[in-house]
Amino acid sequence: MRNKQRPHSIKRHLTFSTVCVVGVLMFVSWLLVYSEARHEINEVYDARLGQSAKTLALSVMSWGDQPPDNFTQSYTHWLNAITANAKNDDTTTPFGHPYEDNLFFQYRVNDALVAKSPTAPAQWIATSDNPGFDMVTAAGEQWRTFLLVFTLPDKRQASLLVAEKEAIRQELMTEVSLTIGLPQLLLIPLLAVIVVVLVSRAFRPLGELKETIAARSVDNLDHIHVSQPTVELSPLVKQINYLFSQLNNAWVREKRLVSTAAHELKTPLAVLRLNAENALSATTEAERDNDLTNILNGIDRTDRVIQQLLMLSRVEQQKNTEVTQVDIVPLLREQIAALAPMALTQQQSIELEGQESLWVKGHPVMLSVLFTNLIDNAIRYAGKGASISVITSHSANTVVVEVIDSGDAISDEIKSRIFDKFFRGHTEKGDGAGLGMSIVKDIVEQHHASIMIQSPYFSDYGNGFTVTFPMVSECGNT
Repeated sequence: MRNKQRPHSIKRHLTFSTVCVVGVLMFVSWLLVYSEARHEINEVYDARLGQSAKTLALSVMSWGDQPPDNFTQSYTHWLNAITANAKNDDTTTPFGHPYEDNLFFQYRVNDALVAKSPTAPAQWIATSDNPGFDMVTAAGEQWRTFLLVFTLPDKRQASLLVAEKEAIRQELMTEVSLTIGLPQLLLIPLLAVIVVVLVSRAFRPLGELKETIAARSVDNLDHIHVSQPTVELSPLVKQINYLFSQLNNAWVREKRLVSTAAHELKTPLAVLRLNAENALSATTEAERDNDLTNILNGIDRTDRVIQQLLMLSRVEQQKNTEVTQVDIVPLLREQIAALAPMALTQQQSIELEGQESLWVKGHPVMLSVLFTNLIDNAIRYAGKGASISVITSHSANTVVVEVIDSGDAISDEIKSRIFDKFFRGHTEKGDGAGLGMSIVKDIVEQHHASIMIQSPYFSDYGNGFTVTFPMVSECGNT
């Protein structure tokens, strides 16, 4: 058994997607801020290193080969005072900041180390004699250094190295990242709640539509209405209402067809039953043959009724289909060829005259039914030996189809009612339900055409049915 695919929730998908997209955007913005903050912090700290080196260089130029006697003692005293007065690493003191342990300098004249801060390594740590910034590893730590090279008044070469522990910068960058990132991280659950509320509110009209449709019964196909229509939902409601209209029309057609079938089949079936009972109780062969003949005639009439009912159903189904451009001449040839055997049984002649191609706008199936009914009607009622002509022509704005027979003229009474549903004028000749000509009239109106009866067509006999269609000029009727 094929696994049934589980439907996904648009609301859940939209909520999850929105939160994910916003979360990704927050992360990207955090990366951008972190990158920019790192760049700015490095610039500020590097500028401070360079400025400190230049300021210190102005002092050490006057030292000569030895720093002042109290240099190391004073420097150590200040560092100890900072340690004694600072409660933690974030506390400032009158003597400085505890982070000064993470800074040091080294001063060298020629190749001899002349002076250094108490926290500096005993060995010169610069890996290159090139002045400027560098990254150096000393005592297991990464240090950002700035080397300043200058010439003393006595022409000797001096080098001053100022270093700062890289971990200080990383700590500051981490604090900046957490300061920016944590609030964004905490905002994501709040954002998810807000998105859920907003999406639920936005989907409320859709829920109302679902409840409205669910509450409908099969007999209620009236249009539905939503109290809060939206631009996105209105087309859906419109299409659903259109579908309801189509279903209602189909339901009406089905009820009408069932009612018509019940009305038209009730009498023939009753007659068939009566003839069958008579045949069973017949005392002579002649009576039995007569009853069986009546049964066959009844079956033929019932078949004709069923064919007309099916034809009516086909026409009803085609009413809402899209019209196309149709060449009616091939349709006429097809219907004449299909009905020719029936005409031959009546020793009738039937011919098609006129144009080779004529285009109209319509439904091919409905047009076929129209021509079939007109030609079939002529064959059935014109009588034996009659001639039937189907003539096509056109004018500047119209296409004309005429079905002419040489039978007896139709009376005025029949002409006035011939297009009425269930009307059968020639009861002695006809065996249908009286639907054929009403179907013709309906199809003609559907195609914005007209139909006219001319009887007698000739001096005192014959009948002519003329159907006039609007011409489709762009198809090049000739």
